[in-house]
Amino acid sequence: MSWTSAARRLLELGAANVAEGDREGILVANVAACVIVVTTTSFALIYALYGEPSLIPLVYANLALAGAAALTPLFHRFGRVASGLWEFGICMVILVWIASYVGRDSGVLLTLLGVTPVAFAILGFENIALVTVLSAIAAITVIAASIAFPEARSGVYDDNRFLQLLHSSSIVTLTLMCFATIYYAFHLAREAQGRLARLMTSIMPDEIVARLLRNERETIIDEFEHATVILTDIVQFVALSNNLGPERTVSLLNELFSEFDRLAAAVGVEKIKTIGDAYLAVAGVPARHPAPEKAAAAFGFGAITATREVGERHGVDLVLRAGMASGSVTAGVLGRTKYAYDVWGAPVNLAARLEAIGQPGCITTTAEIRQRLSGHFRFDRSGDEDIKGFGPTEIWNMRLPSLESCEIGTLAQTDI
Repeated sequence: MSWTSAARRLLELGAANVAEGDREGILVANVAACVIVVTTTSFALIYALYGEPSLIPLVYANLALAGAAALTPLFHRFGRVASGLWEFGICMVILVWIASYVGRDSGVLLTLLGVTPVAFAILGFENIALVTVLSAIAAITVIAASIAFPEARSGVYDDNRFLQLLHSSSIVTLTLMCFATIYYAFHLAREAQGRLARLMTSIMPDEIVARLLRNERETIIDEFEHATVILTDIVQFVALSNNLGPERTVSLLNELFSEFDRLAAAVGVEKIKTIGDAYLAVAGVPARHPAPEKAAAAFGFGAITATREVGERHGVDLVLRAGMASGSVTAGVLGRTKYAYDVWGAPVNLAARLEAIGQPGCITTTAEIRQRLSGHFRFDRSGDEDIKGFGPTEIWNMRLPSLESCEIGTLAQTDI
């Protein structure tokens, strides 16, 4: 096991089954506990090396604080408030006792000034009232203890160099505590933001995520004059899923759509959403594409091939239908608490209707797309259809030039 793995396991002690909202604060509490254990154990060793009998109580007090801090993970099951209060309590009691023993000039009470930043790092802004109370208690305690214990107890070793050591050790502890806890809190916040960004980019385009992270209140509605929409659907999927059962069906779709996602990224097509066994994608959104029809066709033929191959691996016959249409679309983000990036417009509806009447293994499309891609693919006239919302429409089935029929379609790099 590497030292980084060991350190991570140490910092995650007691945090395995805590509430998600408490996890970050509990990890910071573990960092604070580690700092307390390391510094107080070191100081106990230094005091012991002085060989002064009057310093033995300080050795025990520091070891007691180290031992109490090491018990912090036991309180994690009760939440980060319990862990924070435990660390506050043990530091308050033992540091005040040490101050009563060696006096205010030792600077021991300075360590309590770290309560505010450390409490914020552990408890978070949502517990601002508690942080305020703890900060006030710490400030009052420092003032009161400074007045109550101006000098060391009689008989305690009070050499100037020793007092300077105590004062310096208090400053070092305060600095290290504040730095370690605040740094780790920011580190955890940055990790959480990274996870959120990665999650958001898995469901919507990177450009849209960047805009939302800059301003989550921004209303994102964009118009695209020329985009190509493609919708795919598995032929007779309902009957197939009934035969496979839920677990095998989900496994198959997961593998298939993962292949589609990889393919979409490779050819420059943006996945919009899945609906059951249907997969909706668009080329030319959210960034304009120089040849959206070509990119969408590449995705469509790749999806047809991937569907057949995934079916073979699962021992079933899978055949895909695809509908493709071009035109002006509107794209934007719906919702405030559950974001969804979607597209609207005539091409979306037309692609869905073309897919529904399409030939398996083909990309069913329009005369407009045939005109744009005639030099790259073969087109077979399917006839005219009176499509709801569009009227009489000339229908074409698109396939690769090297193939005799749609059903055996496959995508090669040289074909596009």
